[in-house]
Amino acid sequence: MLLSYASENVPFYRDWFHKNDLSSDTASLEDLPIVDKALMRKEGIGRFSAYNFPQKERIVLHSSGSTGEPFVFYDSRLSYSVNMASKLRTWYQAGYRLGDRYMKISSSARSSKMKQLQDRINNCTFEVFSSISDESLSRILDSIENNKPLFIRSYPDPLYMLALYRIKHNRYTHTPKHIMTTGSTLADIQRQTIEHAFGCSVIDSYSCEGTPNTYQTEGADAYQICGYYGIIEVVDDDGKHVDNGTGRVVSTDLWNYAEPFIRYDTKDIVEVRDSKIVRIVGRSSECITLPDGSLLSANNLTHFFNKKCDTVAAYRLICHHDGSVEVLIVPTNIFSENDKREIADYWRKYLNTTTFVSIVDNIPMRKNGKHQTIVNETTD
Repeated sequence: MLLSYASENVPFYRDWFHKNDLSSDTASLEDLPIVDKALMRKEGIGRFSAYNFPQKERIVLHSSGSTGEPFVFYDSRLSYSVNMASKLRTWYQAGYRLGDRYMKISSSARSSKMKQLQDRINNCTFEVFSSISDESLSRILDSIENNKPLFIRSYPDPLYMLALYRIKHNRYTHTPKHIMTTGSTLADIQRQTIEHAFGCSVIDSYSCEGTPNTYQTEGADAYQICGYYGIIEVVDDDGKHVDNGTGRVVSTDLWNYAEPFIRYDTKDIVEVRDSKIVRIVGRSSECITLPDGSLLSANNLTHFFNKKCDTVAAYRLICHHDGSVEVLIVPTNIFSENDKREIADYWRKYLNTTTFVSIVDNIPMRKNGKHQTIVNETTD
């Protein structure tokens, strides 16, 4: 039904079916081209949106993407509602019920009055984590103690920093039922540290525009996909399906008839085993391909710097256009020149490229509001 609709009502797909002399009645999903954000920007929103879709049923959404470059697209009210319901359903599987106290920790303040009202109705405490400092860490942890949320939702990086601070300061005792992570890659060491510090399990989830919510459940060895909302394919660089190994997420939204996302290349990299997603590796712009073909992801970086949490307060690795790598370091008061040399030497050997360390006072959030640990300018 979706393919038939797109072939009749969406200019890009109408032209594609005509050019390739195919009928939507006989074509399969795999016959259609893989599209990405760059192509959709180049063609223009009018080429991918349904010309006869009722305007009152269409909403405008924005995605900043990995670089913060705006991407504007249409969603249908029905698709948006089904997507929200699917995410709420995953919370319910973790034991959440409407009205339970929860806390959302974000890098930017609530500017929308509607969102603020929504927080009050949903019994949500909203905390802003916009800078890395003892003051902000203690403020949020104090808020957790005072409000005692049953669930906490945030990006992995802020939660990891809060966990490290909490471990060092034993005055914090509140334990939520679960911590929900989303928005960026959750490294193994981050999960372990957060679970140790807060005394509860971490449930990770993944989603982006046009993609069904993909989430963990306790005891399961793979991520679950809300298949009633959409279809996920994992493909290699040639567009071939990957059953075991790493590949890119290509998704199809089954509900958005305002601007159908069909075989949309998210540029997100996952690991699959027997066709099941077992790990979210990260965005292609947050990974570096090593000389042997393997990927360096946030997981590798976090594992290394976890051993240096006494001397390094914050860090970021930047792969520049010329191939050199810069490691930004916010030092603690016991950081030394020897630490600086050790970090530079380690990553120079690991990455086999020119590597240098820059000492900074703070590491700002990126344009998309995330505290990204790896920035790959060669793919941005």
